[in-house]
Amino acid sequence: MLDKNFDPKSFEKNFSFDIEASTRKPDAEPFMVLLPPPNVTGSLHMGHALCFTIQDIVARYKRLKGYDVLFQPGLDHAGIVTQLLVEKQLYANGIKKENLTREALLKEIWLSKENSGAAIINQLKILGISCDFSRLRFTMDEDAKKAVAKMFVKLFDDGLLYRGRRMVNWDPLIGSAISDLEVVEKEIDGHLWHLKYMFADEDGYITVATTRPETLFGDTAVAVNPLDERYKRFVGKEVVVPLTDRKIKIIADKYADPEKGTGAVKITPAHDFNDYEVSFRHKLKVIEIMNAKGEMNENVPEIFQRMDRFKAREKVVELLEKKGLLEKIENIKQKVPFGDRSNVPLEPRITYQWFVNCKKLAEAAIEAVKEGKTRFVPRHWENLYFRWLEEIRPWCVSRQIWWGHRIPAWHGPDGQYFVAENLEEATAKATKFYGKNKVELTQDEDVLDTWFSSGMWPFVTLGWPKETDDLKRFYSKMIVVTGFDIIFFWIARMMMSGLYCMGEVPFPEVYIHGLVRDEKGQKMSKSKGNVINPLSLCEKYGADAVRYALASLSSPGRDVKINERIVETIGRNFLTKLWNVVRFAQMNGCLYNKDFEPKKAVSPITKWIVRQVSQMVSDVEESIEGYRFDEATGHIYRCLWNSFCDWFMEFAKPILQRPSPILTDDKPQEACLRLILLKKEIRDAIAWAIVQFTRVLYPIAPFISKKLSGEMGILDMTWPDIDKNLDFKDDVEEIELLKMIISSVRSTKQCLRLPPSEKINVRLENLGSDIESFVSKYEEILSRMAGIIVGEVAGQTVPVVVNGAIIHMECEGKINIKEEKTRLRNEIAKLKRNREETLSRLMNDDFLSKASEEVVQEHKKRVDEINDRIQKVDYILQNLNVM
Repeated sequence: MLDKNFDPKSFEKNFSFDIEASTRKPDAEPFMVLLPPPNVTGSLHMGHALCFTIQDIVARYKRLKGYDVLFQPGLDHAGIVTQLLVEKQLYANGIKKENLTREALLKEIWLSKENSGAAIINQLKILGISCDFSRLRFTMDEDAKKAVAKMFVKLFDDGLLYRGRRMVNWDPLIGSAISDLEVVEKEIDGHLWHLKYMFADEDGYITVATTRPETLFGDTAVAVNPLDERYKRFVGKEVVVPLTDRKIKIIADKYADPEKGTGAVKITPAHDFNDYEVSFRHKLKVIEIMNAKGEMNENVPEIFQRMDRFKAREKVVELLEKKGLLEKIENIKQKVPFGDRSNVPLEPRITYQWFVNCKKLAEAAIEAVKEGKTRFVPRHWENLYFRWLEEIRPWCVSRQIWWGHRIPAWHGPDGQYFVAENLEEATAKATKFYGKNKVELTQDEDVLDTWFSSGMWPFVTLGWPKETDDLKRFYSKMIVVTGFDIIFFWIARMMMSGLYCMGEVPFPEVYIHGLVRDEKGQKMSKSKGNVINPLSLCEKYGADAVRYALASLSSPGRDVKINERIVETIGRNFLTKLWNVVRFAQMNGCLYNKDFEPKKAVSPITKWIVRQVSQMVSDVEESIEGYRFDEATGHIYRCLWNSFCDWFMEFAKPILQRPSPILTDDKPQEACLRLILLKKEIRDAIAWAIVQFTRVLYPIAPFISKKLSGEMGILDMTWPDIDKNLDFKDDVEEIELLKMIISSVRSTKQCLRLPPSEKINVRLENLGSDIESFVSKYEEILSRMAGIIVGEVAGQTVPVVVNGAIIHMECEGKINIKEEKTRLRNEIAKLKRNREETLSRLMNDDFLSKASEEVVQEHKKRVDEINDRIQKVDYILQNLNVM
């Protein structure tokens, strides 16, 4: 017997899904769910909880449907993030990175990875994620290292990967290049300094406006637009770079915008992407004035050397002002590129880096989606995918950090490099190149961008480059579930890598879920104090409640707005209801009977609930197949709470509560047997329905489903085998009529302010079936649930029309007709005023522009509810008017 109180902690910790997740079905159709490997840097957040819950729903559903499901888990080494975190931890303990060797720092990071990785796996299990943890992979395990090296060499040999000296986005805090996609543009309060560049050979000056005065030491030209009449006569003249004695020319270039600043711009090729391009057109000298830390280097006056770039800015402005070279300072809003990991302003920097030419790879990835080989759900995310790939630029894949896949390239004593999968192969290439038997090689210091290895995840986890059975069986038969924010970071790169290495798409479907936000629609962040810890919610309400709440809010293309109250009211309260249903079943001797055949049900109420539950199963199946998880939970909720509990259980209670008859000679045996069989059928139907609920709920809330199905005598979980051809039409219509009569009587009583339990005589008319038979069947239910006694009525009545049938409710002596008419008219008038107020807001452009979508929908819902209430009250009023 279940405990009286629902306490998920009493059973969730007792369940493990490892055996289920690792059991293979070699004869079944293969299906793979690819877990986006979480970073090894910390705990799971609500975004993880949503993503992994959706994936687990799909995986469990497919298992119940008989598929051979591989739910592949993994962890990502998260290069920059992990190294920064460990460096910060070491610094807190008085250890600086500068004082560590590469090997020493990597040892510390590996120790951190082992600790946090184990914690993340435990968190996944707490959430009920049924991965096959016996197959756990790490993006830097030995097999992954070999695969990454092979991929790098393959790209190089095919001419798609190269090393070059280019300008990149440089993160001074990390001390590394980062890709364009790791750049975050932020609008900040800034200044536009107007500087005087004095002519070298004559009096006067040209005013140059800049947001970065500290970079003037790297200036090699001043540019004006060739069409700008103000400056045409100055083109070719020389000016002196302020605070130096160096001369530079004024050049004409279309990059200079006459409408911006003064129309004259300083050109600093080493520290600006646009200036770098200008330098090629005019063959300008390139002067680097900063080091990797964003400090001024030896190419600036000595007083600025080793000074931080922003300190140098202050000093430069101070000296310019003293020398009369600062004309004015203009306050502006400006967009500045920041590193998404370090959150510091980036520097354009010219360095040697490794690049992948993605243009050719992108073409195949674009074509695959256009041809329908891979489908995005929702479809509109394909547009973002196309836009990114069509505008793709060479991908800088090298990073100047230590944690990650080290570049598989070795440098000779003269700088010549040799790309190979290992040192032995590199040595063989170097020996052949130099014509020597012994060549000293040094491996490239850089590591690969984390996304390089993550992009190979679909086939590396299946054994590539080996041609394994798993690779043949599961590749291209998987689904990926993720947020839209990594469509290019991860999805596009998996597509490019998969098509390049395997010749076919890695997955036919990509489901893009929304972002998890707080109840006001704001992004969760520590600074806002609105972060919700899913593990804390699991501890308080149970993992199933968290999963159910997330699923109930998840529909394609929409963000998920959640708070603790939603987990409690939607999640835990629903599961508590299910718990109490099963406890009621146990108290009434309802155990699952495998021989129960729903299609052979006799009682109309049994046939009705069988039809309701069967339809619910079909609806849930259709919703999950279409990734409408909110609809799936809605179907389960409504069927359990409304159809099963509010109606069927109330129909069943009086039957179950009747004392079982004892067969004697003085009692009609047929009637006794009929009641015994009816009670048995009701018990069997209750147990059968509960089992169907636990089965369809299992993908969403596995812990309680496993617990309750066990209580009902079911050990193996399979998807319900529902007969979709049940012909219960007449019986279902009869019960629907019964429901409408009960609901209409209750509503009328409520409108007339009559107590729900007060017994009222009624006369039924135009039922469309034999009235005596109908009353005979449901007399007890009508009395119990509607408080009506069917028979003759006396005096005044209130007629209630239900689907063509008329219920004459006796009201003689129960209400004051005159007072009720007045009250109902007043209520209608008040309802109409409320409706007009609400409609006026909905027609107000100012309100619509400021209100959130949820608030607008609430107002529309309120109008519908008011209209329904007006219709009901007006109907009662019209009936009273005829008296």
